[in-house]
Amino acid sequence: MPNPETRQFIERMGLAVERMGLTRTFGRLFGLLMVADRPLSLDEIVERLDVSKASVSTNARACEELGLARRVGVRGDRRDYYEIAPRAFESVTAKRVGAIHAMAGLAAEGLQAVGDEPSPARDRLTEMLDFYLFMGEQIEELLERWREVKG
Repeated sequence: MPNPETRQFIERMGLAVERMGLTRTFGRLFGLLMVADRPLSLDEIVERLDVSKASVSTNARACEELGLARRVGVRGDRRDYYEIAPRAFESVTAKRVGAIHAMAGLAAEGLQAVGDEPSPARDRLTEMLDFYLFMGEQIEELLERWREVKG
């Protein structure tokens, strides 16, 4: 069982992730996996977080889909185990770049829809396009620098 400081970290991670729009259980699961010294089974996660197996399963799959966690096998055991995925933070950020590019594409689509005449809508869409193009480019450059630093 985790010590009080580790439990506090897990709970604080849950609250922080909840403020980002995900579930508190997602954050607590992520926090638990961050401090785990080995892959954990769903049953172990259920026991340590004191939440339902259905909730753990749903949130573990969500962590996996985002690229934060990965499912692994343990020799001689048929259960699913989870651990933090290699390069998890880079992977999540790279996926965000895809979403940023999608928003830029929507802004461009909106600009075509409103036409060439000056208008408040055109101004907003132009700002949106400029913002997302800039952010996507900057984050891609940061990711590349990160990869150079980390090798």
